[in-house]
Amino acid sequence: MISKEQYIYLRGLEDFKHFTIEQFDHIVAHIKYRKALKNHTLFFEGDKRDTLFLIETGHAKLEQADVSGDFIYTDYVRQGTIFPYGGLFLEEHYHFSAVVITDVTYFLIPMSLYEEYSQNNMNQMRHLCQKYSRLLQIHEIRLRNMVTSSARTRVVQSLATLLLEVPIEEGYLPFPITTTEIASMSATTRETVSHVLKELRNQGIVDLKGKKLLYSNKHYFKKFLE
Repeated sequence: MISKEQYIYLRGLEDFKHFTIEQFDHIVAHIKYRKALKNHTLFFEGDKRDTLFLIETGHAKLEQADVSGDFIYTDYVRQGTIFPYGGLFLEEHYHFSAVVITDVTYFLIPMSLYEEYSQNNMNQMRHLCQKYSRLLQIHEIRLRNMVTSSARTRVVQSLATLLLEVPIEEGYLPFPITTTEIASMSATTRETVSHVLKELRNQGIVDLKGKKLLYSNKHYFKKFLE
């Protein structure tokens, strides 16, 4: 059972506002509200895909590993938006894992109801298509960036794509990130990331203190996103 304030919050989100009141109320009747501590896993790769998640407060990360156990895919989840969209109307299992990287509050949404009401609602399907298009654009940029032979450029481009994927408040990335995680995103080594960050720090472009990343000059990254 969710509160009146939570009901109003969910109704105002883009992922819900196109449903009729009847559809929305039926979905809400089955939504569950939860809290989790940092490092809690929301779902594992291969689990049955029966639930959508929505982070209210805090942040989560999506991960996929290869057969050796090394991470080959890392992505971050925005607050106030449903995930995972990958596999919607198609897959029976999650094809990556999701772990919270801060303490979080979140909603559990029944996949079957969301899919059923979405496919019979033209405005909702238009919203989903537009969202898929935006996600595809981001991943096209990421893929384009990964084919460059310059490790330095890959690191800078990975930092640039974070500006697209997450809201940057007052210049700070709103969740902790490590050089190892940036290295995974950039397909390079932690040592290379540290070297590039030192160079960017000396130029007044970014700063990484502990796990807190500051974008001192956001404009610098614009050319890497065009």
